[in-house]
Amino acid sequence: MRGYEELVLGAAAGSAQGIFEWLPVSSKTILLLIFYWAGLQPSTAYLLGLFLNGSTAAAAIIYFRKDILMILRGVVGDVEGLRLLKFLLASTVATGFIAPPLALTIAENLERLDKLSMLAIGMLYLIMSILLWMGGKPADTNNSNELRPYRDGLLAGLAQGLSALPGISRSGITIVALLMLGKSPSTALRLSFLMSIPATLGGSAYTLLLSGSVMTSISAAALITAAATAIITSLIVITALLRASRRLKPHALTLMLAAITIIAALIQSKL
Repeated sequence: MRGYEELVLGAAAGSAQGIFEWLPVSSKTILLLIFYWAGLQPSTAYLLGLFLNGSTAAAAIIYFRKDILMILRGVVGDVEGLRLLKFLLASTVATGFIAPPLALTIAENLERLDKLSMLAIGMLYLIMSILLWMGGKPADTNNSNELRPYRDGLLAGLAQGLSALPGISRSGITIVALLMLGKSPSTALRLSFLMSIPATLGGSAYTLLLSGSVMTSISAAALITAAATAIITSLIVITALLRASRRLKPHALTLMLAAITIIAALIQSKL
């Protein structure tokens, strides 16, 4: 592959990661297809997608820097920061229990993608839209005082761990889990995006520590281009989604996410 072609590949992969990481569409699956179409082996494509997760983690750290500072203050007694810290610790432990063995199995035995899993998430969003429309506002408002850090963290973290499977969107499954736990859409988005930081950093670390040789499959310039593009795109998408969560009615937001997920699943099933 020529140098400029690799740069185009990096920009395309970074844009896809920055957009689909935050939507209820599996960014891993999209990246796997992009890298596979570029001529890389499926297992290599999957691991490169995991590596790019670190870029979206960087974007989340930049965007949620105030929340992260509050979490750090929780170590010395800030009540809200401590609650969020407990939530993230619980969710990270639960994710770490499930995701690594799944990722290892997938990397070694990846043969085909399961499109039905993404379609199932879309149907869950559709069900949530109906429930929110029938019941009005969820019990929780955009107030983390309603957060039960250990219960919510463990259950959302277990859901997040399943996103190691191709076709399962990390943001999609965690937002659905948090909505089912009674969180408002804006709170579910915020918590899901905060959960992404340790989870996606873990995916990148896994790739570097256990499969570092995969980084030589494309040039360093292409990887840098992909990472920079993913960060910039992520900041734009996070801003847009959080604004939409505040302006749209809860059932309208989840209905929009359901439509995105189902359409993406149907398109992917034709590929």
